[in-house]
Amino acid sequence: MGFEEPVIVRHATKVLVVICLCFCASLNIQAQTSIATIEHLGVTPKPTGLTVEIVLSAPFTPQGEHVTNPDRLVFDFPGFRLQAANPQIPVSNGPVRKVRAALFQSNPPIARVVVDLKEAVSFQVKSAGKNVVIEIPYANSSPVVADSRPPATLAVKKAEPDPPKSSPPAHVPPAAHPSISAYKLQDKAKDLKLEDLQGLEDKAAAGDPEAQTTLALALHGATLLKPDDVQALRLLHKAADQGYVAAQESLGIFYEIGIGIEKPAPEKALEWYRKAIAQGSLDAATNMALMYLDGNGVPRDPPLAIAWFRKAAEGGEATAQYNLALIYARGKDVPQDYNESLRWLTAAADHDVLPAITDLASFYLHPPDNRRADVNRAIHYYEKAAGLGSVPAESTLGDIFANGVDGKPDYAQAVIWYRKAAEHRDPSAQFGLALRYAIGQGVPLDLEQAFRLFQAAADQGEPRAQYDLATMYEEGKGTPADAALAEHYFQLVAERGMSQAQFRLGRLLAGKKGSRPDQVSAYKWLMLAESTVKDASPILVELRKSLSAGEIKDAEQQVDSWRAAHVENPKR
Repeated sequence: MGFEEPVIVRHATKVLVVICLCFCASLNIQAQTSIATIEHLGVTPKPTGLTVEIVLSAPFTPQGEHVTNPDRLVFDFPGFRLQAANPQIPVSNGPVRKVRAALFQSNPPIARVVVDLKEAVSFQVKSAGKNVVIEIPYANSSPVVADSRPPATLAVKKAEPDPPKSSPPAHVPPAAHPSISAYKLQDKAKDLKLEDLQGLEDKAAAGDPEAQTTLALALHGATLLKPDDVQALRLLHKAADQGYVAAQESLGIFYEIGIGIEKPAPEKALEWYRKAIAQGSLDAATNMALMYLDGNGVPRDPPLAIAWFRKAAEGGEATAQYNLALIYARGKDVPQDYNESLRWLTAAADHDVLPAITDLASFYLHPPDNRRADVNRAIHYYEKAAGLGSVPAESTLGDIFANGVDGKPDYAQAVIWYRKAAEHRDPSAQFGLALRYAIGQGVPLDLEQAFRLFQAAADQGEPRAQYDLATMYEEGKGTPADAALAEHYFQLVAERGMSQAQFRLGRLLAGKKGSRPDQVSAYKWLMLAESTVKDASPILVELRKSLSAGEIKDAEQQVDSWRAAHVENPKR
């Protein structure tokens, strides 16, 4: 039995995920996790509609889509998994029935949030760093009481303001409190213990601006306290009026998202961001850049946005550096410049921004321009990412060493990295490690261990593992033969367009002579595989002899239907 890494025909076009172009300077860089997750899903009824708040482990802004039959809103998060298993929140308020989340695809992972509807609605997506807020206004709604809303977490976002188009100052003044930002205080608020509360409240009552800001963020995040955004807003104003930068940054976020108020107030958000910038806040400068880049609430002005990004980036603000790298790589609002992108990507990676490190590693491994790949540099940055806990980086290192550096595979190193990632249940690494056991590369040949790892990866939706698992079931290698399970796993991958799986499934079904439906299905799958798998043709010829004209027509219609359903969709 030959194990291989078969080619998957992916019928969905690749989605360009520009992680940072839609978030503010909210990266808590040291706290970046290796696998992005949806950490919290909450719903807040409002008098004028409904707010869905999604807390992520890493910044990202999804694109929403309205789907019919039945009506629902769909928001995909490529590269994300769920922290909790398939959360569901019954709503039954206005046109919204329920809000739910699930892992739509395992490899590469795509988490999906769905809002089930009674009728079509409008919606607006706002991102605030690690928070995504989905506003669903109701056309004719009566006030609702929200006395048991789930706790929310403050994180920063992009913006939607309306200011005069002021150019960035030639020099951003030093911050009044350079070591304290809204994001650091947010982390401090999250870590509060019960015994800390009384002292914090006493300091806030005495007018201490840091205590007021920390308490406000604790009230918003429901840290040991009942959530109270209105009181949080009052406390932030008290601290901000004393010139406290972190409070000014937080007020910008609150007004931008609409926390503690009936609806977002972009003008006020800009006002507070400007005050923070005047005191040297690079985070607020990055937020200002995102306002103009996004054009939400202000006329879109990419040159001004880039100027603000550059000011913040030159001041050492890592999120701005990463944004600039992505802007120059995309070449949408500026001429594409990979050298400039590489410059800022390296700067952000030097600040341990995990997405920047992995992007930089990918740049050196697969350069987007005509320069030569630098595998050793790629390994350096993937190892750095792995050291920060990136499981995908560990898996990629396994691939690099398995494929060979300068044409020389190092299977022992590949196994080390695959094993590290497989221990975190990474399906691609489980597959890579299974393949080593199946072939005996870097480890002793062990088909039973290969089977267990293929099974683990296949159960997470890894198509290559599903194919090899089906092969093992069909041939009885590493496990007792089981034609039904072989058919099941071949079917999973055949539906995704893998021609080898379509051929193997068709051949398997063709052998079930006593079932006419299976013979028709066999014809369908062999027809789909025929253009790329030569061995399908002779089986098709023999199968045609045993089928009636009506059965052949049925099979051909099934082929047409399958192809129509798997045509690339430019929207996805």
